[in-house]
Amino acid sequence: MDFTDLRLSLWDESEQRDAVHSWVEACLAERGERLLADPPRVRVRPWSTTARFASTAGPVWFKASAPGGEYEAALHGALHTWVPGRVLAPLGVDVKRGWSLLPDAGSTLREQMASIDDFAVWEAVLGAYSETQRTLAGRVRDLLALDVPDLRPAALGHLMDGFLADPGVAGALGDAADLLISHRSVFDAECKALDDAGVPPSLDHSDLHVGNVFVLDGGYRFADWGDAVVSHPFFSLLVPLRIAVRELGAGPRTEQRLCDAYLEPWTAAHPVRTLRAAAARATRLAALSRSLAWSRAFPELRSAVAAGQHEEIAALLRRLIAGIATAGAAGSTEGGDGIR
Repeated sequence: MDFTDLRLSLWDESEQRDAVHSWVEACLAERGERLLADPPRVRVRPWSTTARFASTAGPVWFKASAPGGEYEAALHGALHTWVPGRVLAPLGVDVKRGWSLLPDAGSTLREQMASIDDFAVWEAVLGAYSETQRTLAGRVRDLLALDVPDLRPAALGHLMDGFLADPGVAGALGDAADLLISHRSVFDAECKALDDAGVPPSLDHSDLHVGNVFVLDGGYRFADWGDAVVSHPFFSLLVPLRIAVRELGAGPRTEQRLCDAYLEPWTAAHPVRTLRAAAARATRLAALSRSLAWSRAFPELRSAVAAGQHEEIAALLRRLIAGIATAGAAGSTEGGDGIR
């Protein structure tokens, strides 16, 4: 999908632009700082608007999520309280408008890595992120109160039905829609088995990779929570393992190392075999989480992106079909990772 000419309206409307300037100035003034005369460097994308302002406190970053994703600002503010040191400390948060102001964190971990396929770094990131999820498992009710979408296993069937009922998605799926329907009993069994594994729900970033991680004070800070959902925590494995295998050429042994590094914080309460089986199921079912992210994106630009949006969702659902069909044919979901 080509995003080049697609823009949110925020920065193109002078009244809103002035409101942003005033809000950033007020946030800085509360800290005894002020804006400098340099014009902001603005980046407008269909899913968010960001602007880098020069200030007496150094560079600061404004972010406004697209309509429907306003909860990201409230979530970021809450995460700073609940898991301090795992996100950037916000300089300001406007929950109602979905605005946040963050300090400059320098280059991302991806930009700092000598080689993007240094899997030892990926292992460390996955372990630190997983520890964060374990902490947040006790905050599910609070997360839902912030309007973070609910994708716990029991909610997945309803989400699937919604996609199948969407004429655009169904049309993009073609015959694959019938396959999804015919494998519904396997899908439901996968959801129940994942729920029954005993790993509690938590927050899923839903787009975890080293380009969304900063290193500050010797620790990893996780950024860009706009696709986050409340779900089985192991859904978070889908994106990093897919990148490792499909883009970086990781073999099965390296893939298992990465998975085990992520699972290690959970081994105090669950057998490794149980965790690996849950991870296999979760990485199959996580296609629904990514599909939801696509279905929520670009609300101001729906007509311009609908066809491409439906194709992206259909591609993700086809991967889900392949995974659950394999699970159903095997009669068990304990083998394989379901992500290839």
